[in-house]
Amino acid sequence: MKLLNKNMVLGYLFLAILIILSVIIAFWLLVPNFLEKPKFKLVISDGPIQVRNYDTMISAQISAKGKRYDSLRAGFIPLARYIGAKDRDGAKISMTAPVMQQMDAKSKSWAISFFMPSKYTLNQLPKAKNNNIVVSKIAPKQMAVISFNGVANKDLLGKKLFELKEWIESSAFVISGNPEPIYAYYNDPSTPGIFRKNEIMLLVRQKN
Repeated sequence: MKLLNKNMVLGYLFLAILIILSVIIAFWLLVPNFLEKPKFKLVISDGPIQVRNYDTMISAQISAKGKRYDSLRAGFIPLARYIGAKDRDGAKISMTAPVMQQMDAKSKSWAISFFMPSKYTLNQLPKAKNNNIVVSKIAPKQMAVISFNGVANKDLLGKKLFELKEWIESSAFVISGNPEPIYAYYNDPSTPGIFRKNEIMLLVRQKN
């Protein structure tokens, strides 16, 4: 009987651990799906690569210098404080996905940005007390996008950017305008790499 009770306790303990792990994994996988994302029309889909026509959107952006990951952290914090109404008056703004990052070749700094929920117009958004945060309207864009999972380190980003450029070279599109890629991150840093969704975007147009 004691052995039976011990096995039952171990069984319940294992079941409890399994349930907790399932909840955590579900949180990692599902939470980004509930966040609003930029609206676009799909032009082409080819495996992990798509060409998308993005609608006009409003962006909150800040610049940060340094290495890619360090600047991402430095830019994320004030933007999160802005949408969370930590350094300004007014209500909180809903979190969106992804967090976007792009190198500004002229200033040698990174532009870190969130897009704002579509229910807001530019005039409805509160002014940030942090003067380094710029809220502005972004014109419609056509982007070639590659989606992938994993920890977005230098090697993985380099590999996926190369794949995207190779696809563009063999397609009916060419890179247009700003040649610097946009890196887009959908998950917080606590999410294991296997569950992290990332994208790299390049501005394109159809070949003449």
